[in-house]
Amino acid sequence: MTGGYAHLVITASPTRLGSYAKLVNGPAWNPRERVKPIAWVTIRGWRMRAVLVSPETNESAFVHHVVLIWAVGRHTYAIGFHDITTVRETLQLDEELAQHIELVRP
Repeated sequence: MTGGYAHLVITASPTRLGSYAKLVNGPAWNPRERVKPIAWVTIRGWRMRAVLVSPETNESAFVHHVVLIWAVGRHTYAIGFHDITTVRETLQLDEELAQHIELVRP
C-alpha cells in the first residue's frame, strides 16, 4: 500500500452463516443488503470468499471494504481492509493478514 492508512475490521459469528451480507452487516442485517463476490482464495487450508461491500447496498462497518469470509467448525469469520487503492491491492492486504491468523480454543 502506498500512502494513507489501512482501516481493518474483524468479526466472528458464534454460528455458521450462509449469507455473506448477514455476516458483514451483523445483527442489524436487512434482507435487502447485498455484497459482491469477487474471488475464492484458499489460505492455510481455509477456503475463503472475497467480497466487496458497497455503500449502495450495506450499512455496516465493512462498507467500502474488501472482505475475506470463511467458516471453521461452527463459527464464521470475516476480515477486511478498507479499499483505498484498488480492489486487487486491498485483497492482497487481506490475504497477507489471513496468512498470520491463529484461531485458538477457549
